[in-house]
Amino acid sequence: MITALALGSFIIIICIAAGQFLHRFGVPSLIMFLVLGVLAGSVGPWGYVTFHDYEVVEEICSVALVFIIFYGGFGTNWKTAKPVVIESVLFSTVGVLITAGAVMLFVHFALALSWAESFLIGSVVSCIDAASIFSILRTEKLSLKFNAASVLEIEGGCNDLPAYMLTVVALIVLQGQTTDAIAMTVVIQLVMGVLIGVVIAVATVWLLKTVGGRLLEGMSLLLVIAVAVLSYAVATNLGGNGYLATYLCGIIMGNSAIPKRSHIVTLFDSIDWLAQIIIFFLLGFMTDPALLPAMIPAAVALTLFLTLVARPAAVFAIFPWFTHDGVRNPVKKGLFISWAGIRGAASIVFVFLALASDAPIEGDLFSLIFIVAVLSIVIQGTLFPTVAEKLDMVDHETDYKLSFNDFQEQSEKAFMKIKVSPGHAWVGMALKDLEIGQESLIVLIKRAEQTLAPRGNTIIMPNDILVVSGDSYSGENDADISVVTIDEDNPWANKLVSELGLPSNTLIVSVEKTDGSIVTPKGWTKIHPGDVVTLFTWE
Repeated sequence: MITALALGSFIIIICIAAGQFLHRFGVPSLIMFLVLGVLAGSVGPWGYVTFHDYEVVEEICSVALVFIIFYGGFGTNWKTAKPVVIESVLFSTVGVLITAGAVMLFVHFALALSWAESFLIGSVVSCIDAASIFSILRTEKLSLKFNAASVLEIEGGCNDLPAYMLTVVALIVLQGQTTDAIAMTVVIQLVMGVLIGVVIAVATVWLLKTVGGRLLEGMSLLLVIAVAVLSYAVATNLGGNGYLATYLCGIIMGNSAIPKRSHIVTLFDSIDWLAQIIIFFLLGFMTDPALLPAMIPAAVALTLFLTLVARPAAVFAIFPWFTHDGVRNPVKKGLFISWAGIRGAASIVFVFLALASDAPIEGDLFSLIFIVAVLSIVIQGTLFPTVAEKLDMVDHETDYKLSFNDFQEQSEKAFMKIKVSPGHAWVGMALKDLEIGQESLIVLIKRAEQTLAPRGNTIIMPNDILVVSGDSYSGENDADISVVTIDEDNPWANKLVSELGLPSNTLIVSVEKTDGSIVTPKGWTKIHPGDVVTLFTWE
């Protein structure tokens, strides 16, 4: 037992160190977790480890995936995601079906597998891995345009659920069960998953609001961990979709005003990384390198089809019907989202689920998905920043940290852009002379095409854009921040900012458009009905 604990701790330390080293060369950390698993299980100093208990591994990986999915829901800001939620949900449902169907056709005709087994393979690889995508965004410090990050966040959090259900249905088909059994399974999965997830989430939010403030910090964190596991376990035992219950539980709790929320985010960020390490390490650990060469041609063909045909077909069947800032989504957004379809943790767990079942699987499903996952992470993951730059999808004007709701909760700070118009009282003043309070800090200055690091003697110029960090503003006697939603009857509706005739002591800080994007207003910025305008007024 002591030896196993020491070995496990040593493996985690090596995974972290190796991941940090590989990051310098642009290689996603997850690939090192997988490689270390191969070394530990196959070519390590103790020789090949003959451990192929797929049931045990599937149970371990399922628990790890529970935390990944819960954290995905918990970190989703519903207000930010709302403008793209329909688009994202369609990607995670209709998109999953299109991807699974296209892969099924390809595998059946190109690899000559049965329809049922082809359907299983399509189901397993039909979902993208949000955890992999956002680990790349964090480590590469990328902020994306056109709400692409929010789209991928919601899609990645939701698409595991239909992919899991498709995998279950495929296994039922392989086992020769009736159509009635399939239909009943789907209905029970959905109903029980939604019911259990919502009930447990609402009860937990009530409990935390009632007594959470009096709980010891460690106890409140432990309670949330227990709830994440409980939602999955109860739903699964009652025949429901445990992952659906877990995701709904996470998203409801994450968007509720519960005590010690920032501490919960800090904990789950670490748990999320540990879960990914476990899943990818076990995938490598269970791999027999001797079987891989025979599957390379089929896996390469499947990866190319999945990346260049199936995923783009699913994306472009949906995204052109939606708009961004009043115009149809740009093609470059669709191309980027297509490239961002990295396969990872969920597909690996579904492989273990299939191999642990009684379904008769003829092909080497394990080796096939192993190679697909490696190719997807190495090629798509490594080239992710390059593709984003080439498609002009990187938002250089926005701090990458602001793309993540968990960062905003952790920092317990608010960031605000302030444009200093000509004639503003701050023009010509040095930063050290501004009376903005000790709790606030000007962290960045945008001046035309330049980005300046603020210093005490930096002089503010007309049209500078100041990025201010501070505690959430609650209003003072001499200044106030207000938020106004523009309706059809508002006199500002359909007018330019320059036409509003604002008083000299009033500044429009930002305008949130109906699609969720936030713009720093200029004189020619047009205010539309539905826009949310933030005003800063001082005496």
